[in-house]
Amino acid sequence: MAGYDPNLKPRLRFVEAHPVDMDGTMGFTITDPTGLASSSITVSEAALFLLSKFDGETTLEEARQAFVERFNQPVSRETLAAMVTGLSDTMLLVGDAFDRYYESLVRAYEQAPTRKMMTAADLGLDEDPHELISDLLDSAPPSEPLHGRIGGILAPHLDYARGRVCYGTAYLPLINWPTPGRVVILGTNHYGRSSSVVATCKPFETPLGITRCDCEFVERLEARCGGLRGFEYDHAREHSVELQVMICQHIWGADSFEIVPILCPDPCGLSGFDPYDGNGVNLKLFAEFLGECIADDYRDTLVIAAADLSHIGAHFGDERDLDEEFLSEVEARDRAALALLAASQPDSFVEAVAAQENPTRICSAGCIYVAMTALAGSTVRLLRYDQAVDSEGQAGVTCAAAVFLFE
Repeated sequence: MAGYDPNLKPRLRFVEAHPVDMDGTMGFTITDPTGLASSSITVSEAALFLLSKFDGETTLEEARQAFVERFNQPVSRETLAAMVTGLSDTMLLVGDAFDRYYESLVRAYEQAPTRKMMTAADLGLDEDPHELISDLLDSAPPSEPLHGRIGGILAPHLDYARGRVCYGTAYLPLINWPTPGRVVILGTNHYGRSSSVVATCKPFETPLGITRCDCEFVERLEARCGGLRGFEYDHAREHSVELQVMICQHIWGADSFEIVPILCPDPCGLSGFDPYDGNGVNLKLFAEFLGECIADDYRDTLVIAAADLSHIGAHFGDERDLDEEFLSEVEARDRAALALLAASQPDSFVEAVAAQENPTRICSAGCIYVAMTALAGSTVRLLRYDQAVDSEGQAGVTCAAAVFLFE
């Protein structure tokens, strides 16, 4: 962007600011949690103040004047113009440059033959993936026999190392289970652009092979609740579904079943089950439609809720240490919500998570709710609860394993 436009009202995209040391002074690394921006930037505390004024309502001249009043020192117009240019070039600003960039990513996703696994390098899959998943399943402690037909499971979407015990516990009952014709995988839309339900028909590719999507089933869902693929690119960088796909491929073979990948929004915000921007289907209606489509279909369908629970510690914004007292409080809150899952009370489950503004940041209430509603009439058996805690990094994520059983 050439020159300085005093009336320009730049708007920063949603970003995160992480404190860092800058040669003995406080600085901040600005990152894009969606991973769409080409790079991160590191700025001083003063520059962060200026960025806070890039809200789409404040002009550059107003931002400059606010800076002078706040810090009692000038900031040149050239500096502000350079900031805007730099932010635009790194795709951190709302505007035409970002729109063109995003559209190019969407086109590339649509044209690609498969949706490739994004976390493969992080999982240590340079060796034998089958061996890694076999070890994960072998880590599960033996459980009591399950009676009835398995309609679905609750499994983590943590990396395999931290979610090891709950992954193994959730998937172990499926080892000797007949291969389902269809696996509906309900993931969490962590950083996507949609505020509603998002489906994709792109085949998923992992180191274990390629698994096709059941596009006909997606189309039947869309016939009932409207388009689900307007923000299909949200799947490109979302890990919660792909981690389940590879375990299923290990158990049954990549080409022996089809998947229906679905990303679910969080129903615990102010808009509840409705998308906050009004664009998309109500989550409650979608869950009911999904249940009806499964019940009306001849193919055996397994539903997987790929769900983590609480996110705690300083890394996530808590001002408390991850000591025994805090972890016990978190477990009590988690288990109170899981008790409502076990009691098959989906609306009460969401209310419990949303209470007090979801203080432990349970991230997957949406996909758990959809599974509970779509699998109405099932009996839920909670098999395992676990807390993956990094005391040094002050980060903890909790998860659970459960199975949905029909007589």
